[in-house]
This record gives sequence, C-alpha cells and structure tokens, in this order.
Amino acid sequence: MVRVFWGISRTMNLNAFIWYKAPFLRLLPPLIGGIYWGEMQVWPVNILYTGLATFFMATSCLAAKIWLIPYRTRWLTGLSINLLLFSMGMVLIRECRVNNKETWLGHHLRQGEKIMGTPATIATPGKKTSRVKFSVYTIIDSAGQPKKVTGTILLYVPPAYLNQFIPGDIWVIKAKVLEQIRSSRNPASFDYALYCARQNIFHQAYLKEGQFKKIGEPASIQLSRLLAYGQLSALKAMRETVPEKASGLAMALLIGYRSEVDKSLLQAYTNTGVVHVIAVSGMHLGLIFGLLQGVLIFPDKRFKFFKWLKACFVLLTIWWFSGVAGAAASIIRAAFMFSIALLAKLIRKPMDSIQLICLGAFALLCYNPLWLWDAGFQLSFTALLSIICYQPLINTWVELHNPVLKAIWQLIAVTLSAQVLTLPISIGQFHQAPIYFLLANLLAIPLSSLALITALLQWIISIIGIQFPVPGQVTGFLIENMNTAILHINMLPGAVISQIEWTVPQTLLVYVFIIALTTWFIHHLKTSIWICFISLACHTALGSYDRYKKNRQEILVAFHLPQKK
Repeated sequence: MVRVFWGISRTMNLNAFIWYKAPFLRLLPPLIGGIYWGEMQVWPVNILYTGLATFFMATSCLAAKIWLIPYRTRWLTGLSINLLLFSMGMVLIRECRVNNKETWLGHHLRQGEKIMGTPATIATPGKKTSRVKFSVYTIIDSAGQPKKVTGTILLYVPPAYLNQFIPGDIWVIKAKVLEQIRSSRNPASFDYALYCARQNIFHQAYLKEGQFKKIGEPASIQLSRLLAYGQLSALKAMRETVPEKASGLAMALLIGYRSEVDKSLLQAYTNTGVVHVIAVSGMHLGLIFGLLQGVLIFPDKRFKFFKWLKACFVLLTIWWFSGVAGAAASIIRAAFMFSIALLAKLIRKPMDSIQLICLGAFALLCYNPLWLWDAGFQLSFTALLSIICYQPLINTWVELHNPVLKAIWQLIAVTLSAQVLTLPISIGQFHQAPIYFLLANLLAIPLSSLALITALLQWIISIIGIQFPVPGQVTGFLIENMNTAILHINMLPGAVISQIEWTVPQTLLVYVFIIALTTWFIHHLKTSIWICFISLACHTALGSYDRYKKNRQEILVAFHLPQKK
C-alpha cells in the first residue's frame, strides 16, 4: 500500500513521500482496529484494565520520546503508539455505547411508570403510522419520583400527529408501551435490531390515543428546534412549488428527506448506481460551497477582516445546512473537510489531500465510533479517496482540447475513479453491482446539480416570503426528466447483478487485489502480480467453500412475516 501511495503521489507531483506527508494515514488503522475489536468483543476487556493499559502505553511513548530510544529499538516507540491508539479505540467504542452507562433508560424501565423527553427529529410519514426519534431524559416511578436517564427510542404515532412532534417540545409517555427492538431472525434478512443498536437505539413504542401527552414547550431557543424549522420550511417549499410527481425526490435531493420518495423509484436509483445524488453528501456541499464563494463578493484581497468574515459566513451556512439535512455521517464528513481545507487556506498552510481524508476519518471516529459500520460513512470516505488516487491516472488515458468533450471526459474519469474503491463496499453491503452506472451518472449528475440549484433558490425565495414558484417548477421539470432517464436505464437488460454474497474477508481480499494491481501498473513489480493471483485465488476459494457449505446443509426454517400469524 505504501508503494501504491508513493506511485500515486508521483503522478500528482507531490515532492514528499506520502507516508510522511500524511501521518494520520498511519494513525487511523490501529484506531479502527481497536474500535472493531471492542465492538465485536473478540476478547472481553474490562474498561478499568483497558484504561490502565492506555495509561501505560501513553507513559511508554512519552518516555521513549524523552530518553531517545536507540535507532535499532525505535520500533518500540511505534509499537507503543499503535497499542495506545488500539486501546483508545476500545475505550471510545465502550464509552459511546449508551447501554454501558448506569443512567441508560433500559436499566430503569421496570421501575418506571412514565417517561419524559423531547423529539430528536421531525416525524416521518409512513403507511399507517408516523415515526419519531425521541430523546428520553427523565423517568417517573409509581411514587411520582423523577429520575434522570439517557436514551433514544423510536415512537410510532398516529398519522394525525405527524406535524405535532417538534424537537424541543416536552412529551410524557407511558413507560409500559415500550418494547425492545428485535429482528425477524429470518435467514439472510436485514438485521433491523443491529442497525438500530449501532445508532444507540434499543427500544420502540407503538402509541395509541391516551398513551402520550404534550406538557410544554422549551423556555429558550434550542438548536435542534431551529434545525427542525429549517427542515419544515424546505419541505413546505418543495410541496407547494414542485409538481407532485417530483416533489418527493426534490425533498430527498435538497435535504436528504426520503420518506416521500416512491420505493420503486428509489430502487431504480440504487440499481443504476446513482443513489448518491439524492443522499446529501460532499457533492451537495461542494456545490453550495462553490456557489457561496462565487456569490459573496468582499474586498478580501485588500482587507483580511473581510476574508475571515466571508469564511465564517460560509462555514456557518455549511454547518447549518448539514444540520438541516440530518447530520448524517457522509455530510458531516464533507462539512468537516471543507472547514479544515478553508482554514488551511486562510492561514496559508495547505494540507495534503490524503492527510485531510485520514484526519477527517480519525476525528469523526473519535466523535462517534459507531459510524465505522455506517454505509454512508464508508462509501463517502472511500469515494473521495478513490477519486483523489485514481482520477489523475484515468485522466491521462485520453487527451482532449475541446472544452465540452474535455468536461465530459473529466466527469467520466471521476465516475470511473470513484467506483474503484466503492464497488467492493457496495457489493459487501448491498450484495449487488450496477452495470450501467457510467451512463446513469453522466445523465443524473448534471441534471441533479441543476435541480439542486433551483431547489435552493426556491427554498430561499419561500423563506423570504416571495410568491414566485418558477424555480420549483424548473426543479420539477429537471427531476421528472432525470427520473424518466433512470427508469429507462433500469429497464435495460442486465442492469444490475444481484445476489452477490461476499463475506468481510472476501471484501478485504478484493482491496488487496486492487492495491497490488495498482502497484503493478505504477512500478511493474512481479511481486504485485503474485499478490494479485494469491488474493484472487483466496477470494475464489472462500467463495467456493461458502457455497459448498450452503449446498450441503439441511435446515428447517420458519419465516416470520410482519403482521402475519
């Protein structure tokens, strides 16, 4: 891998060796290893022992730096630092788990009569109920004594209460209606309980009339409430100005609100490999960042104050939009990296792209280690890393002088380079691979970018209070054409290869194959070819063994169908 980054850095005209230019590239793997180890509980570790081990490793590192270990034994310093980061990862994942805390709601439910809390998000509509993510901070026992607790639950409320659950409002709910979230346990089915657990959500409740009551509103202004009003204003603008057929996708495109997107249309976007255009991420923030930089005209070249004022306004806008869009891992990643890049530009300390990516991953995993299993987090970082590493190589394949053809080829190069490192994760997570992703992206990216601009314009106009629905109508026109194109591509023969069952070791072996093949293209080393063959052989052997076991097993399975006896 080191040689790969060295070869790539040469193609990008980087003078410094990437291994030293991006030190967080070395710090990230042991942190990830510790988080994975602690979450999977490969070896049960007491938090006290882990903390003592962390302190010992930190002391060892400090002593190594003070007493200058001889060159031959300097590897001990590196080992101590890696063990320190590994222990840090285990501590982080344990502390992140809300069910490891004494104040967790689940430890006090038996004594509770009522629970008190506030919505964490606005309600999302469903077929029969509306879903609300609810933060609990107080539990009341049968004697009426309150006790502070922590925890987040899912509430399913009647559709009539869709617009009444606003973050900041205080609600009281009967505790007996809460139940633990469980998976169906059907073979090869989606593990919904695990998905919720990795968001620190373990309980849910289906509420009926009389089981919940609003008792108050916040006494002061709360950030969550302001973000909720921002979301509601965006949804209202799209519903009132965009044609009904395209309004659901307009909401998803603008702030990532997918609850009103047709399921078959969403599946078509997934099958064609363009679902990222309706998942608010770096592409959306990059477009907003560029628009703000172009629209905000200040005399910043003459006065440094205006340069910092412009930067603060841009960053506040980006982070506010990230919160309105749901603060998912992918958009927080983009907001963090734009912030660091802009700050580095202001202080004239340019940061290497690989270093910026690794720093972003390190910081976000320290903030929320559970994001390591988030598909958006994985795909967001691997897509950006893949573009940075492989786009310069792919750009050299074709030389064009026509500006239109050159722009099209650059879009093709970005699409192809992004697929190099994201495709294995997509197959491992979703067990399918799109075939016509290049054609779909060539159509979807320009149309979605224009639709996002007009949707933002309509949102701003609606907030101001001006009755001018033309931008919303243009948004609908663009989205309808994009939907038509994606649906036609999805209907092409062999649009998607499905039922690809890759295990985690198989996915890792594919990355070994990609790195070795890249090394061979750059350095033409025979060792790389041998690694390619070995990794490919091991991948095939693991797949064959897995199929062999499945073909020989005989089991009796009782499937659970929702709402069926």
